[in-house]
Amino acid sequence: MEKEKLQKILEAARLAPSAMNRQPYKLIVVSKKEIMSRINSACNQNWRAPIMIVLVSTPKDAWVRDDGEEYWKADASVAMHQVSLAAYAENLGTCWIVAFKEKEVKEVLGIDSDSRIAFLSPLGYPAESKGPINKRKPLESLVQYI
Repeated sequence: MEKEKLQKILEAARLAPSAMNRQPYKLIVVSKKEIMSRINSACNQNWRAPIMIVLVSTPKDAWVRDDGEEYWKADASVAMHQVSLAAYAENLGTCWIVAFKEKEVKEVLGIDSDSRIAFLSPLGYPAESKGPINKRKPLESLVQYI
């Protein structure tokens, strides 16, 4: 994969809005095959993408609303969404992965116990075209006008 495309995608994550602009996360770009293989094992999958982006959140650095609501998950979600949109703009495929054994991935990557792995995202040129998205609720069931 071209380095320029990867940089655009990572920059999109960097520019993502976050609560109080705290950006309580970092992105780990995995390209080593042996590490990718161990991550695949922790996912019970065989992702064949050349790169895996791992979004690691640091909840202690995130903004917390007065009622105690923590925003590290929202911040991580927005950043990963930016990754997805930027990848699409570069004709690359990606996928949000949340089904993984966090403890195993943390061990593989040497991530401290205070951090959380929010998402994994394989990144590469898609092997197939999926076509239009059609497995979604109808708009009428999601929107209320008052």
